[in-house]
Amino acid sequence: MKIDLHVHTTASDGLLSPKAIVAKAKENKIDILAIADHDTIDGIPEAMNAANEKGIRLIPALEISAKHEKQIHILGYYVDYKDLKFQSFVNKLKNSREDRNQKMLKKLENFGFEITMDELKASAEGNIGRPHIADLMIKKGYVSTFAEAFEKYIGDNGPAYVHKPEFSVQEAIQVIHEADGFAIIAHPGDLANPAYVDDIIKMGIDGLEVWHPDHNLSQIAYFTDLCKNLGLYMTGGSDFHGDNERYNLFEEVPASEVILESVNKLWREYKCRIN
Repeated sequence: MKIDLHVHTTASDGLLSPKAIVAKAKENKIDILAIADHDTIDGIPEAMNAANEKGIRLIPALEISAKHEKQIHILGYYVDYKDLKFQSFVNKLKNSREDRNQKMLKKLENFGFEITMDELKASAEGNIGRPHIADLMIKKGYVSTFAEAFEKYIGDNGPAYVHKPEFSVQEAIQVIHEADGFAIIAHPGDLANPAYVDDIIKMGIDGLEVWHPDHNLSQIAYFTDLCKNLGLYMTGGSDFHGDNERYNLFEEVPASEVILESVNKLWREYKCRIN
């Protein structure tokens, strides 16, 4: 059984369409897949249709950018993506992302980088963000690599960086729960302060992304024990975006049986919620 509960598509900042991601998953013998695009659910319907054709179990999901002193990503699994209230929330996320893009392009003008919103929209699709800006910076010869674009200009500490108007972690958890979903801390080993995990657990989080390419063995062991002791769900995924500079697609996640147990429990509880 191969499981990957964290992949991105062109609906946000991935390089492959939802249909292409599902096809790639089939090639790699993935049995259970979750499309978890940043702040959008636009790719789920296409992925659902493709998954049904390929015989893959697809979990509707998304990755919400939230804030608890610092930016924290919250994964929402089994969300009712057709719910109008939930769609309204996601649209707010999308609008805040567009406003942020405009502000970053304005800051880049100070460095002589001429990139318009029309160019950005024409060169990308889906939920446009910093990777798409970086791609245009490369194409126009302003930088040589993605790393240079982020390190010198649009990274978290760069001069052209703009904070995104973010919802609190508590709000993100509440919205996911109201959409009959389950809230999971994404890559908790990357948090700026390890104490944030305890803070978020107290807010009613449902589980942790235990297995992630950024996590070392000691972190995996710690998060596993934490989840077992507190009865939290455990998930894992590649965080694949489609490029070779990031994580490789669909490496078999260690302890897939443990994740499958969590996924099946989530599924049973989800069915109880909606019936």
